[in-house]
Amino acid sequence: MKKLIIVITVLFAFGVTCIAQSSLGKTDDLGRISIAAVVPDEAGVSGGTQQMLQNKMMQIATNNGFGAVAGSQFAMVPMISIISKDVTPTAPPMVAINMELSLYIVDIYSQTIFSQTSITLKGVGKSDDAAYAQALKNVNPRQGQFRGFIEKGKEKIIEFYNSQCDVIISRSKALAGQKNYEEAIYTLMSVPDISRECYDKCMAISIDIYQEYANQKCNEYLSAAKASWAGKDLYKVEENLGKITPDMECYPQAEQLIAQITAAVELEGASSWSFKMKSYDDSIDMQKMKIQAGRDVAMQWAHYGAAKEFDWKWLYKN
Repeated sequence: MKKLIIVITVLFAFGVTCIAQSSLGKTDDLGRISIAAVVPDEAGVSGGTQQMLQNKMMQIATNNGFGAVAGSQFAMVPMISIISKDVTPTAPPMVAINMELSLYIVDIYSQTIFSQTSITLKGVGKSDDAAYAQALKNVNPRQGQFRGFIEKGKEKIIEFYNSQCDVIISRSKALAGQKNYEEAIYTLMSVPDISRECYDKCMAISIDIYQEYANQKCNEYLSAAKASWAGKDLYKVEENLGKITPDMECYPQAEQLIAQITAAVELEGASSWSFKMKSYDDSIDMQKMKIQAGRDVAMQWAHYGAAKEFDWKWLYKN
């Protein structure tokens, strides 16, 4: 199993247009779907040109309305096949490569191919890598056939969300049950609002799972604050208590700890401890605040938790 190279540009959808679950909707709505642009080592791409191909794939995705996001269940991946490689009878001799580049939109978890397209490329250079790079430079992200490739992938992904919503929710609940709250929230938040019924269900469940996550983090922060106070490290106390927000279950206990520390500091003759907990602004809708907090958690996971290794043997069999 080899490490993936993942293009990370996070895009989360939060729209308000009501669209029936069975509808494919408008182009703008389709553009809310997210994929990951991925170049596995198994793809047969020369190490020196992986970044170049990543950029080309990213342009193909964004030019046609896809948002590319690390950790997505859906990915655009390449496969390179060398048709011929020759050395030219010139001075100096040059390497001429004729290759086929195939692109796939796939469901990583179910190991399903949703869409595929191929183009032939030629490159000439002083070395294999130089010829390889020249060939990939010739990929035009605005080429017409990529539009059809992307549209087919979009339709298949929307069909997936429309038919597999219960599976997505069950998987998220299972992840939450294993304390993998960040991934659970990310999975729910990744549902595009084009599939409105599923989107609404997932947003509601994401609030409940976020609350479980927030309560777990609250207990961690509070325990760390108590340990820091035992060591008379007020800086660490403040650092940990500063992470506790009013929506967390242990907020009252944190307030009690502050009162206890303040009294102890004053009893020792020091100046009054001025630390204040984060307060709840009643002008802010608590539900919206939790959704936004959940999005922040999901975005963090997309950046740091999703860059994991997948086994791509099902696609790259040779």
